[in-house]
Amino acid sequence: MFNFFKPKLIKPASLGQRGEEFAQELYRKKGYKIIAANFFNRKGLRKGEVDFIAANKTDIVFVEVKTRRVGDKKFGGGAEAVNLYKQLKLLKAVKIFLQQHAEYVELKPQIDVCLVDYNELDNPQFCAKILMNAVEDWN
Repeated sequence: MFNFFKPKLIKPASLGQRGEEFAQELYRKKGYKIIAANFFNRKGLRKGEVDFIAANKTDIVFVEVKTRRVGDKKFGGGAEAVNLYKQLKLLKAVKIFLQQHAEYVELKPQIDVCLVDYNELDNPQFCAKILMNAVEDWN
């Protein structure tokens, strides 16, 4: 009868999403503007995905975020998850983005990997390590 008294259940963001939001805030604090999130090629085959893209006046940074619970060895470490196959997919996604967005071609590109650790017992619960320019194009 009085359904407006029932609180709406909000689905909590996944650990990965929360880690990406934390990483985006780190880049904002460094003076970057987030220009895209979860970018992938929407036309044709899905060739790769970038968790988010940040830019300032001189640089454009494509960021892959790997969030892990401290002590959880089930999925391995975040750095190991960015293997050669994942790196190649990131490079393809970067090239597609720059082809589609000519306004960013003059900026210096780099691909960072942001390793986010989550610990339920700590305050703050998230901490991160940024591996700058972690993926390079060999071609």
